[in-house]
Amino acid sequence: MCNLACGITTLVLGAILVFTSSFVGYGLVDGFIKNMIADEVALHEGTVQMERFETIPFPLTFKIRVFNITNSDEVLTGGVPVVNEIGPYIYKFLRTRSITDRGDDTLDYYITDQFEFDAEGSYPHTEDDLLTIANVPYHAILQVAEVEYEELMGALSLGLSGVFGNLNAPIMTVRARDLFLDGLPICASPGALGRLPCTAIRGLAASSQNIEQRPDGSMSFSLFGYRNGFPSPIYKVRRGINDPQDVARIFSYDNSLRLRKWPEGDDGSIAEDSPNQCNSINGTDTGVHPPFLDRNRPIFASVELRFQFEHELFGVPALQYSANEWYLDNHQGCFCLNLTRGVTGPDGCLLSGAMELYSCVGVYLSSMQTCSMYSRTI
Repeated sequence: MCNLACGITTLVLGAILVFTSSFVGYGLVDGFIKNMIADEVALHEGTVQMERFETIPFPLTFKIRVFNITNSDEVLTGGVPVVNEIGPYIYKFLRTRSITDRGDDTLDYYITDQFEFDAEGSYPHTEDDLLTIANVPYHAILQVAEVEYEELMGALSLGLSGVFGNLNAPIMTVRARDLFLDGLPICASPGALGRLPCTAIRGLAASSQNIEQRPDGSMSFSLFGYRNGFPSPIYKVRRGINDPQDVARIFSYDNSLRLRKWPEGDDGSIAEDSPNQCNSINGTDTGVHPPFLDRNRPIFASVELRFQFEHELFGVPALQYSANEWYLDNHQGCFCLNLTRGVTGPDGCLLSGAMELYSCVGVYLSSMQTCSMYSRTI
């Protein structure tokens, strides 16, 4: 009789022990660890996490590669360009966030970036290299003028030499540093014929982040100069104190709950109460991401990233997220401005692999890049 009772008692006690150990191991301990992680990642005052959020303690790497045209004379007579890739030109990318307001679970801040050329990492390439490429400001200004100022095209054609100086050609050879950061001159010596088109270009420059107006009345064009030492618009983000999934999530940018770069509504107007995907603000500014990733949900880091597979990084289990074919295959109507010509389908949308940049930089260009992190959903 004891054998049966003892056996039942042992079985019951064993089941209780298994349940208790499972609850403690996978319930209490797992919950305890998650609470620790949530507390560590939240942007509390006086913590290492907040300190690193304000100033990234190490430089990031920013690499630039350029397609150099090797047969410019043939191209100018109608030939097909032959290019070779030059680079990378490597810059150390220093970022700081300057906090302007602190709420119970919110932060307001602006970002300042600083580029520092890495001569050793870039070797044998230097910032003094001469690059032969399509004349970006030349083509951009002419295309915008053709659409916006058709009546000025005659005056513009006569004054092109005053507008672009020695860069008055569809293809240009320029110093790498000038193209990337320092700027290429526009309207430096306009002369009598160049004054009228330069006045029109100054109006265009007001909405273009790549064209800087200088104190002497001239302008300059660069690819990344507008980000070098200049503060961004204000971000308002969650601190992740109430919900760790919200840490660093942007809910307001430049004092708006939505971007104002793409048309909304049938009349092309933009309204806070007429949401669409194009002007939605998603994710973080790419410096911080929330914990406890769900493989079935994308994360946003300038672009939409989706889970691909598991792997290890230096022996640590990791999840691989990436941007694949969906990255530039977005044909929502608000993205299809039907402005950049030559690479559009019948519906006015750019072909897969290109993205409209007019709303970001104010010129008719398409690119494999998104708009900058200062003017694009991130």
